[in-house]
Amino acid sequence: MRAEWDTLKVRHDEAVGVLKVQIHNPPLSLLNQVVRRELGLLFRELSGAPALRCVVFGSSERSFCAGADLREYPMRFDPAVARVHVENAHRMILALVESDTPVIAAIRGPCMGGGLELALGCSYRIASRSATFALPEARRGAWPGTGGIFLLCRLVRTSIAKRLLYTGESLSSKEALDLGVVDEVVEDEQLDRRADDLAADIARQPASSLQTMAQLVDGPFRASFREHLRYEAERFVHAYQLPAAREGYQAFFEKREPRWPQP
Repeated sequence: MRAEWDTLKVRHDEAVGVLKVQIHNPPLSLLNQVVRRELGLLFRELSGAPALRCVVFGSSERSFCAGADLREYPMRFDPAVARVHVENAHRMILALVESDTPVIAAIRGPCMGGGLELALGCSYRIASRSATFALPEARRGAWPGTGGIFLLCRLVRTSIAKRLLYTGESLSSKEALDLGVVDEVVEDEQLDRRADDLAADIARQPASSLQTMAQLVDGPFRASFREHLRYEAERFVHAYQLPAAREGYQAFFEKREPRWPQP
């Protein structure tokens, strides 16, 4: 496994069998193309680390991941660039979802957009009391394009998923727990300890058992997820050629309400 990363902090405790990773892109751990590429590479490399038995996907002091770097947004108005971007994002999320190593998300602060999609792709989600969650892409004239729609519908009722997607509403950690978006909520100062304790408990089990159980639990879902991403990629490229995407981008940076064009 690589020793150095440009946008990630990675530490592997080989004695325990636990790897810790967090996005290092201050101040809010935003997702850009480099972050996505490095996360995809890291998640793929997990399969080549037989002594690794659990991963903690943690947060910086301020944020798990506050979403996409919207400075890249207008590049997608070129369909060729939009395709490159969505393929990069899909390689990342597919590598996470298809990992046979359990991944615990330890979520502090904002977990928005693509950040929430990443958390949804993890095996288990622990949130700090102050964490907040949203998929606000519809308010930008787009929609979650990193598999998040499919992943959300695996965890919550379809009608609840539609409400969250259609409105882009923000959830507190308690609301996310009540809906099933996260699995535990702890006090802010307890987050890292709780994630470490759970990871250590998982890492006491044999890697062969953990990997086989992941395959048995997630195998059918992974096949369906791959098919969803193929369809999603085509819709993603098309979405950024529509007037709503341009208006959503302009309204966000002009700090005003969008004036959606008539279809």
